[in-house]
Amino acid sequence: SKRYTLLPALTEQGIIAVDIIEGSCTKQRFKEFVVSQVLPQMNLFPSKNSVLVFNNAKIHH
Repeated sequence: SKRYTLLPALTEQGIIAVDIIEGSCTKQRFKEFVVSQVLPQMNLFPSKNSVLVFNNAKIHH
């Protein structure tokens, strides 16, 4: 069976970006998601969507 990975970017208001990948997510694919879909949704501090938080998953570093 096929495996899919869901990459969501969440705020207190809901989902601002999402990607569905066939298979596992690599560091490169995660970086592409952040650069192409998440960062365009970000704003300068202290505006809404101005702080980006990652957990300690291996693809994040």
